[in-house]
Amino acid sequence: MLTDLVKYKQAEILRKKGNSYLLISTKLGIPKSTISNWFSKKSWSNKIKSDLNCLRLKEAKKNLLAANLARNKNQLKRREEYLVEAKLEFNQLVKNPLFLIGLGIYWGEGDKTNNGRVAVINTDPELLRIMVSFYRKCLGISNNDLRIGLFVYEDINKEEIIKFWSDILRIPREQFIKIQTLKSRSKLTKNKSKFGICSLYFSSTKFSVKIHEWIRLMSTLGLDADIV
Repeated sequence: MLTDLVKYKQAEILRKKGNSYLLISTKLGIPKSTISNWFSKKSWSNKIKSDLNCLRLKEAKKNLLAANLARNKNQLKRREEYLVEAKLEFNQLVKNPLFLIGLGIYWGEGDKTNNGRVAVINTDPELLRIMVSFYRKCLGISNNDLRIGLFVYEDINKEEIIKFWSDILRIPREQFIKIQTLKSRSKLTKNKSKFGICSLYFSSTKFSVKIHEWIRLMSTLGLDADIV
């Protein structure tokens, strides 16, 4: 009995100093449930619990902020590295006609956001066949990493359209990730949209940054030349 009273007094002293139940349990070898039974109904102990929760929340926010700052710093560092690589690669790649054609198409039809997604959306099969070659041959993207999104009009046979794009782009059916059905075509779109709308894409922050830099570099070519 005396031992229990001594343990209680020791635990009470530690608790009033602002220690958590877990820390007191570890220091004194007393089950956490026992300490909770002793102090959970004490108003002064509940005030300490509230203060500890506030401290934990502040610490968690501080750690989250530090993690976000570190992540942003690393992202900026990687972005700078990608830009340096892009500049070094451009002088060699620019000699390849497919590279220039692919960049030109992306400049006009590609995803301009900085979300790490490299995507071109169009209705023209030949244009997208060039882009898939650009992805594979100029960027070295594995066929397994390529994805297709389709917008198919309800008056078109969906399975036939999937097969059409799969055959022409040589991308397996299982890599067609999102297929949406649109309302029937109007008279104005019936001829030019008979294959639906195809989005050809892959995920890569590196190539998203590089392509935008290559487009910028390409746009500066010949700017110093005389304009006729």
